[in-house]
Order: sequence, then structure tokens, then C-alpha cells
Amino acid sequence: DEFPISAPTHSTHLTHTSNTHPLPSHLGRSSRYQHFTMGPPHFDFVTAVKEDHGSPLFGVHFNWYNARLDPPQHVFATVGSNRVSVYECVDRTISLLQTYVDDNPKELYYTCAWGQDIKHDRSILAVAGAMGIIRIIDMAAFQNTQTFMGHGHAINEIQFHPTNPNLLLSASKDHGIRLWNCTNGICIAVLAGESGHRDEVLSACFNPTGTKIVSCGMDQAIKVWDFTSQPLNKAIEDSFNPEYAEHKKRFPTLAVHFPIFSTFHVHRNYVDCVKWFDEAILSKSTESQIVCWAPGGDQRLDLKEKRRAYLGDPVTVLKRFPMPDCDIWYVRFSLNRDNTLMAGGNKEGQIFLWELTTFAETDAAFCQLLEHAKCQRAVRQTAFSADGKILIAVCDDGTVWRWDRTRSGSSQPATVAASAASE
Repeated sequence: DEFPISAPTHSTHLTHTSNTHPLPSHLGRSSRYQHFTMGPPHFDFVTAVKEDHGSPLFGVHFNWYNARLDPPQHVFATVGSNRVSVYECVDRTISLLQTYVDDNPKELYYTCAWGQDIKHDRSILAVAGAMGIIRIIDMAAFQNTQTFMGHGHAINEIQFHPTNPNLLLSASKDHGIRLWNCTNGICIAVLAGESGHRDEVLSACFNPTGTKIVSCGMDQAIKVWDFTSQPLNKAIEDSFNPEYAEHKKRFPTLAVHFPIFSTFHVHRNYVDCVKWFDEAILSKSTESQIVCWAPGGDQRLDLKEKRRAYLGDPVTVLKRFPMPDCDIWYVRFSLNRDNTLMAGGNKEGQIFLWELTTFAETDAAFCQLLEHAKCQRAVRQTAFSADGKILIAVCDDGTVWRWDRTRSGSSQPATVAASAASE
């Protein structure tokens, strides 16, 4: 089903004067904001729309593949309720292109990810949610072309492999992570079991080269999985065998029980978002902060041996990024394409923006607070366009917010310097 953007019941533009500004040196909404520093880049509010279903929007994702086009297209998708909406940023507007409604009214989509159909050289969109079903939408054919089933519960996050768009990763409430072959729907591997997560997996992410996976969940654990092992590579290769494509049930799905790294040291509550930052990891819990850390470090000799064994592998905390009023779970931050910018929202509708190129140079990364008088509900997820010039945020009240970059900062890719390896 398609819904035209011109229909007033589907899109309400918010034209109230924006209230975006550098973080003040005096008291803002809270004295906790005083410790932030303002610097480049700068984003200004452009426009916002509200979807008519009245439900929270849990996910948003830009199609970075379309950035190759001339001129580039700034297309993104949002998910909430049983609906998937695809928009394009044209000039200073948010224009609705397509809307898909699941036949099951009980479906509640949590996550979406853009991929590429290599055979036909066109974009595809994967969506998943409460029913534990992954749907692949062909944007050129305007239809759901594939359905992947196998998880025993809701799917919280999906991501395509960064160098092989035929592979899709899914993290689920059933305590497992699955790897899928998108060309035929085969489940290649299940990362779970003896040393896997003991509760709902909330987030999973490939590193930029696609050689590792990091995952996190309600069990407070963060785990790193090897994606280069011989058994896994063979399973991936075998999944393209035409014999298995015709008889999926015959494929010997690989069970991966052991991560190469596992820790409980970083957070003391649900860990709901995790991403790679060079060789370090950025993770978030309900503690109103994002923590940047690296696997490895000194053992906690102040703890008893039994406690050290329980907490798992040691870590080195590199930096903490405060996010006031973000003590709720399932709020996900985002990085731009070259890892120079990071954005995340809180339960008050505010968005914090950091320039990560200052990571190794200052005690606190540059930050800008983005806020609007009508944005008062929790920001569930943010997303950057491929060129980093547009930031989209989605909220609990079904609103979609657009902020555009008006001043450039450094364009050098961000890395973690050895000099910043201690807090």
C-alpha cells in the first residue's frame, strides 16, 4: 500500500521556530549541560513530519548506496507500528516516497537496514520486529520479495555485511544472533549457546572490514565474535550452493557457541546499542552515557577472583560521553560514514552531537545540543546521510526530524590514538 505525502492525515509539517543552539555557558534545561564544549560542526533544524499511526518510531536508516548516484539521493526509511515508510530529503523538505503496511496488525517493526541486490544492481530494504520475521523489500518492484523465518522471538536489530551485501545479521530476543544468505534465505549460522548471550540480544554490529561482530544485550554482556574462522567461511561458501537453495532445510546451519571476547565490565544494566570505532567499541546502556572502550587491559585486582571470573575479559575505558536524561533502554546512537560524527538522543527529545576527530586532542569531544520546542518525546534512533550533511531523528510520538549541517568541521577519519588509551 502507498500513501501520498500530500494527504494531510499522513504528514504534519512542524513549522514552529526552531530552538537549536550551542550549549550555553549558563544554565540551560539542566545544570548538567554546563560541562559540554561547543565546536564545529553545526547543525540547524530544517523540518519535521509526523506519521499518522500514532505509535513510536523505533528505527531509521539512510540508504548510503544511493549516494553513488548523480546527483546523489538522500533516501531513508523509518519503522514503527506495522509500517515501513521511505522518504527522500529534497531541498529543505522530507518527501514521502513509499509506505508498506504489514498484513499482520500485531506486527511491530523495530529495525531496518538498507542493502544492495548485486545481481540487479538496485537497493533493497530489510525490516524486522516483534514477530521475529525478516522481510526483504525490493524498492524497484515495490513489494516484499523474500521472508526469512527462524528466530524464536522478536528481532531487535539487523545489519548487512559491510563488504558483502548478500549477508545479513540479525539479533533477537531469543538470545541468538543469526547470519542469513539474502540471495536464497538460508540461515548460515547461529551465534548462541554455551558461551553466548543469556538474555535478549539488543544490538549487533560488523566492524568496518567485516571480520568481527560485536553484540550486546539484556544480560549486560558485550561479546566479540570472529567472522574469519574456517568453519564459518566454509558455511558461507556452501550456502550459495544451488542444491541448498532449492532445499533450505537440508542446509547444515553452523552453530557458533564461543565468542573470542566477552565482558560484563563496561555496564551495569541492559546494553542496548553497540558500534565499532576503529579498533575500539562504543556502547550504551541506561546510565545516560556512551562509553568508548577497548578490549583488553589490566585485571581488577581489587575484586575477588570469583568476581573477576564472572565479569569476564578486562577492558580499557577510553572515554565517557555523557547524555543527560537518557536512563531508558532501546535508545540507539549513530555514527556517520567516516566515524567523525556521533549523535544520540534522550527521553526529553534532545539530540547530542559529538565531533570525534577531537577525541585524542581534548578531554571532552566537541558537542552541540539540538533541540526544538515541539520535540518533547524520546528520540529512539538517529541516522546520518552518506555525506554527513543531514541528520534524521525519530521519536516516540511518530515524528521525524531533519537537521542539516551548516558548518563543517574536520574531514579526517576518526581513529583512537594510543595517547587516549586511558581515562
